Amino acid sequence: MYYKRMAYCQIDETRYVTYIFPKWGKYLRYKILTQQELELAVSKCKLAGWKVSNVTKLTNKMLEIQPQRTAKS
Repeated sequence: MYYKRMAYCQIDETRYVTYIFPKWGKYLRYKILTQQELELAVSKCKLAGWKVSNVTKLTNKMLEIQPQRTAKS
């Protein structure tokens, strides 16, 4: 397998879930990391030429619950 992209999403105050993307385009959930572990992983990925994305805001936006609209009679 050949990877060149990593994304991460904050799941609580101290933990982040990471995803890696194989060349063929699917993603794999990789690991849950602490802040320190994440910083190390991000720096290593960037040094290796990987693209790194923080997808926390996008994920939160996608998971927002929209209020139900009531049908007017």
